Amino acid sequence: MLSILLRSGEDVSAFSIGQFGDERLSRLGGLFFKRLCEKLTVCIKSLGGDRATEVAFSRFLSNENVQPETVSNELAKKTNEACLGKSHVLCLQDTVQLTYPTQSEKKEMFGPTGDADTKGLFVHPGVIVDATNRDVLGSSGVITWSRSESTEEKKKSRPIEEKESIRWIDTATSAKQTITNAEMITVIGDRESDIFEIFERIPDAKTHLIVRASHDRTLESKEKISEVLSHTAVTGSYTIELPVITGKRKARTATLSIKYTPITLCNSEDKFVNIFCVNAMETSAVLQGESPISWVLLTTHSITSLKSAIQILIWYTWRWIIEQIFRTLKNKGLKIEDSQIEDPKKLKVLAVLCVATAIKIMALVESRDGKNNRSASDLFTNDELNLLLLICKKLEGKTEKQKNHYTKNSMSWAAWIIARLGGWNGYASESPPGPIVMLHGLQKFELQYEGWLFAR
Repeated sequence: MLSILLRSGEDVSAFSIGQFGDERLSRLGGLFFKRLCEKLTVCIKSLGGDRATEVAFSRFLSNENVQPETVSNELAKKTNEACLGKSHVLCLQDTVQLTYPTQSEKKEMFGPTGDADTKGLFVHPGVIVDATNRDVLGSSGVITWSRSESTEEKKKSRPIEEKESIRWIDTATSAKQTITNAEMITVIGDRESDIFEIFERIPDAKTHLIVRASHDRTLESKEKISEVLSHTAVTGSYTIELPVITGKRKARTATLSIKYTPITLCNSEDKFVNIFCVNAMETSAVLQGESPISWVLLTTHSITSLKSAIQILIWYTWRWIIEQIFRTLKNKGLKIEDSQIEDPKKLKVLAVLCVATAIKIMALVESRDGKNNRSASDLFTNDELNLLLLICKKLEGKTEKQKNHYTKNSMSWAAWIIARLGGWNGYASESPPGPIVMLHGLQKFELQYEGWLFAR
């Protein structure tokens, strides 16, 4: 079946996701990932296009040699290649929960989630971003797991290696081991990553941390972090744009007062770690019912000025990129929570590939304003670029405001076209296109591309 399937001669080399000990299986994996990136759906039937390919894809996901770790490691190698020559990259890490409340019977082999009586799995990627321009480069690894029991049944006194929170340390370690081409890497995590062991084990000469504090820790000085900050002077202010969080806050401009100070963390075993603390407190007006920003950021970077403190704040706000990637995975994007797959291993492999696909979409989003000089050939073939040129001519209006002013065949140029196909009107006065607009644009482009190839 595989030989029949691959006679089409599709070039899948750029979509390789592992060798799996079999060249035909490797090519089939590349074809599966290529179709996922093109069609932007998790429906195996739609990805296959015909019965033979559908069956082949399902067997590929079931193959014992096709493991999520193998796929994750292969994608990390490609990301490391993209980091060649980079002076500094960020590793953004976080966890997304995939739940299937309407598929209780089909997801019987999955474990419990944070939602009562709902089964599913968890996905925890490390997303690599250029620290100089927000360019989204790929993943350093993706951890997937399904719980065997509820967390309430487990003892909190277990060693870190037996807790789910080890994922924060494992992801940071993986980034250190796989992203070797970058001269420096900073691992960024939200409050769940505020674990003493991560500060103890991860930092080295080229690896730094930025962690949002969750605990008001007692320091070596016997003071709490909050006490130290209470008598630390404000050094200046900075304004940031806060994105909307549905059901929690509207988008707003926030002015933050900035403090910073060195601190020494310690644990019950009298181990000490010297780091810096950056405190950002919102001083501007906040809408009724919303909470002002109050961030305590712990970092291994040396903070010696307001400028360096603001840089830590800026890098932390880029963590929103991974939230957008998770949004792309779910109901308005790839709709991975609609998948009918019943085998946890198969869905874990699919989840890793969906993260990689969402990262490609975010790479397009982050190129929309001309912030980087990436070539569109990073995501599009020569044939696709030729069609993009034809579509661009059709989409451009008569006025200057309706023109695509970006360099032809640049990623920004392609992002403008895809966003217009996705429903964005092209005016700078409108909100910039996000990942869902880009995804819809890519889906529409794929349909036009298939018709264009057929017409040729």
